[in-house]
Amino acid sequence: SHNAETVTLDTTSAPVLDFTGTMTTYVSMVRALEAAPVPLEKLKIIAERVYAKCDDADGLTDGLIDDPRRCNFDPAKELPVCANDVDGKDCFTAAQISTLGVIYRGAEAGGKLIFWGQPVGAEIEAPTQGGAASVWANWIIARTGRTVSYNFAESFFRYLAFPKPDPNYDFKSFKFETELPRLQAISGILDAKNPDLTRFKARGGKIVMYFGWADTALNPLMGVNYYEKVIARFGPSTGDFFRLFMVPGMSHCRGGVGTDQCDFLTALIEWVEKGVAPKQIMASQSRDGNEIRTRPLCPYPQVAKYNGNGNPDDARSFVCENQEKRP
Repeated sequence: SHNAETVTLDTTSAPVLDFTGTMTTYVSMVRALEAAPVPLEKLKIIAERVYAKCDDADGLTDGLIDDPRRCNFDPAKELPVCANDVDGKDCFTAAQISTLGVIYRGAEAGGKLIFWGQPVGAEIEAPTQGGAASVWANWIIARTGRTVSYNFAESFFRYLAFPKPDPNYDFKSFKFETELPRLQAISGILDAKNPDLTRFKARGGKIVMYFGWADTALNPLMGVNYYEKVIARFGPSTGDFFRLFMVPGMSHCRGGVGTDQCDFLTALIEWVEKGVAPKQIMASQSRDGNEIRTRPLCPYPQVAKYNGNGNPDDARSFVCENQEKRP
């Protein structure tokens, strides 16, 4: 942001639009995993089943899930069940399947969704500095000790959630059914859920927002939901000042199995200074210093559609267009 005489611009990567909701879903995940832990090693099985069911839903089997909402993955139906409910390395107990159901469904109260569950696709292993690991590692299931989400939730509920800090508060005791109103005050301070951007638009402001579809730290559906609310408020003119780009396979701001190298800032500057709205943004993926894939990123709700015969790792083989309605 600049002074009142200049245009406002904003490029936002995986913004925590609903901080309070994010913390509540961390609570639900931690509680479920403590009741019935799912070993990190078993995520390989889940990833295999998820990608076998969902990879080609976008018309191309390429190791990427373009829009996880198009994949109706039910762990109770898709995963191998342990015989006689005796735990084994290649199967899942009823309790483990129940835990996974909580992670995929999200936080609930009174039969209603409070915050979204984890979209499918991030179970897969991706290269990291310490070697390949599931994108779920550290945020949803710990490699060792506690997850990052556990530490965030504990600090939030002890020192931010309520008017009076309590360093001994056990966040796992929070009761969704009755205590959600206690979070209204902190929500008003931290959360950015108001879709009325009238003043920002009137000043000539421009926003480029992006989320990775495989983000396990900050749920990408948070960004999609907010953008759809802005569209409901402003209609077709939303694209005149605000565009959302979803990145298939990318985890939290970078990494994962998708194209995670892209210059959103230049696209924003071109939009503000030259009036050229980003119809697509080129992205690439590298491994061991070599570029292995390029793709166009498309303004939501458009997706990159394969032309059917080009190199699937070349951006020139794709065009941005609206996808068919989700099944």
